[in-house]
Amino acid sequence: MGHQTTVFEMLPKLGGMLRYGIPNYRLPKERLDDDINAILETGVKVEYGKRIGTDITIQELCKEYDAVLITIGASTDKKLGIEGESAEGVISAVHFLRDVGKNLNPDLSGQEVAVIGGGNVSMDAVRTAKRLGAKKVSILYRRRVADMTALPGEIEGAVAEGIEVKTLMAPARIDVDENNHVRGVYVTPQMISKIKGGRASVRATGEPDIFVPCQTLIVAIGQDIEFQHFEEAGLPVNRGKIQTERYGGFDHMPGVFAGGDCASGPASVIKAIAAAKVVAANIDEYLGFRHTISCDVVLPEPDLRDRIPCGRVNMTEREACERVCDFEGVENCMTEAEARQEASRCLGCDHFGYGIFKGGRENRW
Repeated sequence: MGHQTTVFEMLPKLGGMLRYGIPNYRLPKERLDDDINAILETGVKVEYGKRIGTDITIQELCKEYDAVLITIGASTDKKLGIEGESAEGVISAVHFLRDVGKNLNPDLSGQEVAVIGGGNVSMDAVRTAKRLGAKKVSILYRRRVADMTALPGEIEGAVAEGIEVKTLMAPARIDVDENNHVRGVYVTPQMISKIKGGRASVRATGEPDIFVPCQTLIVAIGQDIEFQHFEEAGLPVNRGKIQTERYGGFDHMPGVFAGGDCASGPASVIKAIAAAKVVAANIDEYLGFRHTISCDVVLPEPDLRDRIPCGRVNMTEREACERVCDFEGVENCMTEAEARQEASRCLGCDHFGYGIFKGGRENRW
């Protein structure tokens, strides 16, 4: 849209959770770099190693720039709140995956590793631990497999790679040795109970706690947002999320906007991208413009009558025994026939896709 933009990034490279949260076998970093470099070639400036609230304040940014967009994501971890959590060898999945993203791979050779949680981050952690040489990797989850928030394909992929799934086990306390290093975790057996809010709850069975030995315990029970500085600056925060108006901004702080995980809570990559496109258009209007992004190609309106319903192509995967030995991509490429069929399914994502999001637009930009 013609505006000069500057990105303040606290880490050594751009990419956020795409680089430091999603392992290479799911998202090859070469492809990520291709996209980032294409963006930087438009003239975007980047200042690395700058943490907002420590190295520079939001107030200083507001004085220097015409508009400020907060897109800090959800980059911290939630705590278990149980005895022994501060022991050595107990790490958060966010920090574990970030270190791997920085090529600071911990040596897990011959270790027993337990991961607490049932989301996609948990699956990333267990599958990464397996690739780092762990002898045995287990998922500990207090509900059933059917209740896991991870994608079914991620759960199936983990099981295929030899990950043990221990369900209906709630962490109770962490056992440590004389050197304050984790030795294992005690879990309380659970059973399915009453339906609450359309979901089956769990309660303790009353049986004795079970000891699960591990030398590394990874906690993946959710992500939090580093909102403290922004809350102190006067931005509304509720339940750990920055509360924006529908247009992505703040009525009492004109020129400041927020979007992505820090405003919606942890969500998918594509939702973060969609939120960024919406708020970019809103910032453009705030600055007094109404630019239209166009490639000067006239696209005919989609005609649904000539579209025969067609399923999405399922990507095949490398053999599990082969892929656990490296961090190369798990999925195989499409064949030419698959790629042609998949391309024919598109009905104009830019037109049909973004209006459903908070602050979304009902008309084409």
